[in-house]
Amino acid sequence: MMFWVRMAMRELWVNKGFSLFFVLNLSIGLAGFIAVQSFGRSLDRHMDKNLREILTADLVLSATSPMTEAELALADEVLGPDASKARLTAFYTMIRPENSGDSRLPARLVRVMAVDHAYPLYGRFVLENQTDPALLQQGPGLFMTRDTALTLGLGDGEAPSTPLLLGDKAFHIRDFFLEDPDKSLTAVDLAPKVYMGLDQLDGTGLVRFGSRILYFYFYTFAQGTDIPALTRELESRFFDLSQGQPRINIFDTRDVNRQLGRLTGYFTGYMGLVGIVALFLAGMSGAYLFRGVVNLKQKEMAILMSTGAIRREIYGFVSLQLVILGTLAALLAVGAAFLLMPAFPLIFKGLVPQDLVIGIDPVTIGLAVALGAAGSLVFCLPVFVKIFNIRPLGLLRGLGRDGDGVAGLTRRAWQAAAFLPGLGAFFAVSMMVAGVARDGFIFALGFILATLILSAVGSLVFWWCKPLAQSRAVRRFTAGRIAFRNLFRNKWSSLSCFVTIALGVFLISLIPQIQKGLESEIMRPEGLKLPVFFLVDIQDEQKQPLIDFMRSQPGDLTHISPTVHGRISTVNGRPFFEKNTGNTRRSEGGPGRMRGRRLEFIFSFRKELADSETLVQGRPMASTPWNFNSGAPFDISMAVSFADRFDFKIGDTIGFDVQGIPLTGRVVNLRKVRWNSFQPNFFLLFQDGVLNDAPKTHLGAISNVGPDQRKDLKNSLVDRFPNISVIDVTQTAGTILEVTERLSLSVRFMAWLAIGAGLVSIFSIARHEARKNRNQINLLKVLGCDFFTLRMISLVEFGFIGFTASMFALGLSAGFSLAISWYFFDSLWQFDPWYFAGILVLATGVCMATGLMAARQVMHARPLELLNL
Repeated sequence: MMFWVRMAMRELWVNKGFSLFFVLNLSIGLAGFIAVQSFGRSLDRHMDKNLREILTADLVLSATSPMTEAELALADEVLGPDASKARLTAFYTMIRPENSGDSRLPARLVRVMAVDHAYPLYGRFVLENQTDPALLQQGPGLFMTRDTALTLGLGDGEAPSTPLLLGDKAFHIRDFFLEDPDKSLTAVDLAPKVYMGLDQLDGTGLVRFGSRILYFYFYTFAQGTDIPALTRELESRFFDLSQGQPRINIFDTRDVNRQLGRLTGYFTGYMGLVGIVALFLAGMSGAYLFRGVVNLKQKEMAILMSTGAIRREIYGFVSLQLVILGTLAALLAVGAAFLLMPAFPLIFKGLVPQDLVIGIDPVTIGLAVALGAAGSLVFCLPVFVKIFNIRPLGLLRGLGRDGDGVAGLTRRAWQAAAFLPGLGAFFAVSMMVAGVARDGFIFALGFILATLILSAVGSLVFWWCKPLAQSRAVRRFTAGRIAFRNLFRNKWSSLSCFVTIALGVFLISLIPQIQKGLESEIMRPEGLKLPVFFLVDIQDEQKQPLIDFMRSQPGDLTHISPTVHGRISTVNGRPFFEKNTGNTRRSEGGPGRMRGRRLEFIFSFRKELADSETLVQGRPMASTPWNFNSGAPFDISMAVSFADRFDFKIGDTIGFDVQGIPLTGRVVNLRKVRWNSFQPNFFLLFQDGVLNDAPKTHLGAISNVGPDQRKDLKNSLVDRFPNISVIDVTQTAGTILEVTERLSLSVRFMAWLAIGAGLVSIFSIARHEARKNRNQINLLKVLGCDFFTLRMISLVEFGFIGFTASMFALGLSAGFSLAISWYFFDSLWQFDPWYFAGILVLATGVCMATGLMAARQVMHARPLELLNL
């Protein structure tokens, strides 16, 4: 045994070039995968450790209106007298400093967090001046960040004395918080948070009918309390109390873990999938290098067999070498992952906790070593078929002879079967990393499909190289003629380079095309004009005064839309909610869950569709107002996305509870809504006449306001209508695009890592081919070929590979990205020729430089070496 170990180590040392590049290839592919997995596990550990701090409680109740005395009494009865309680009321509104002289300081949207004296139950405020948080309850004061104060024009000194207006009441900044208890992670923050005392809401005039306000009730319990059991009992009791129409959401740490796990899973899942591609490219290169070594060592293996070595020992000898190389690659990859991981908090800044501690745990290291050792064997398994066919008799009649007849068919069947473990492992790891088996399977299937397409295209390209080398145009160019002949003669090595660079370019160009379409659609939606401001919580009695006010102001007030809150009670005669089963139809909560789901909806009505809506199925709603006394269901227009989420279809009869009044409607059409229009859009539109007399609020939009007029208009609106929230659409769209850019950056980061693995693969393959063809190169030099011609041969070879691979990969990525955009983003796709041209030129140039560098050492060898062979 030790003899074979020593021999394996000696062989690896003798073949230092193969060992070095095999380890380097595999380690680069593994490094990205390990870094992503370690980042994801670090994030999961942080979430598991801080679930209660993230929720700021053990259990939370939330509703869109204050809980009634009966509901509070029921909660106290179920949760027990020993539970600690706290309250928070949250909503968006405008804040701005009072006028100072003639200067008008800016107004901006904030999220008000009105808390009582017991908040937070878990977590704490970290304040610059260590002010007692209880001061919020003793007078009209605020906690905010210093950045928020700066955006309000209050300077960067101590807490300013300038009062801030929230509605009709003036507040002073008590302190600046560096850290607040609310640790919830959201993809987009519409506005910064400001904290105030709950009792200080009185006198602001901000809590009105129809205002979008969330009321939170926090509870903590003694250690060892069965919180899931309390949650189930509360759900059941609230269901009975509301007579089957629950209006209170119940959250516990399981919901936080599930929500945050879904959020972080998007980050790590798709980055991990791209990391698998880098590993796949590295494995392809490693298998090719191993194939070259096996071809060169067949004679030695046959000699060993003829001198008494049994075949099992030869297999073990080669397998041991691969395991050693794979283990070394895994250890090197772990070290590289330590260098890569600090980049992730920077990429996801604002999307992950600031105090996240990242590290590589023993489980990830073990997984890396297993992938390195086992992966080397799996990737190289097809090459083992060559070893199976080695016979000592081959020494006498020549090696590398293909079998024919039944033996040849058997050999080819074994070769085909040898690819199955690798494909199975690729699918299994993809499904594991994606988190959702279906997504991982689709990704792996799509990637395999892209690989097969590119392989087929590459085979045709290099088959075409033979007639191309014989064409009249190329025959006059010596370097080109030799280069194209080399490409045809070395089809397998050329195809390996082709597929490697094509897959890397495919990944790099895929995501930015989708992002470009999203960016254009968000900022400049085709056929639509983005408003400048979006107005929320316009009271019914304020509608006409607002219209009159805007007549004397710059800008156009458009799309004023009524909104009415209500609930869905029945669908086709069956309850929309059923006890202990949640929604009987498909929903974001999933079967059997009501916790964390949306229990109330916003309805509206209009006589005709807006320019951001398109009817896709069914008939238009009746133009005549609905008659309450008719007894017939009114018409409903439903957004396609809402119908898909809850499994509605045209013809469904839906019962509603709108402010205590039962109503029945029927779905008559489905419409596609372009939510990126930032206009008032709704999931459900009712027929005219249903909600006209119901108490309601309104939404609106303002457009055609110059940049230099926006601040004054916003301040004037806040002065005249302090309860109306003014959302800056351009700022919100920019925030969405910033998040999109960060997510795109994460995928591009891993795609460039895949390209890095591909370039190392190309360098390794090019170096191997140059060493294999050193006889030809030296012979050309003996025949008088100069260095310029030799360099041109290498440049033409790898330039042709890089150009054709990039060109076909870009075309394939355009098709894939168009399909993805059509399926997921309603065809939000845009072709960017300059981006394509840049990638084509860059990939071709890098491929040429890599190939030239790899062949440089052989080209500079002396022709005298021919005599030593």
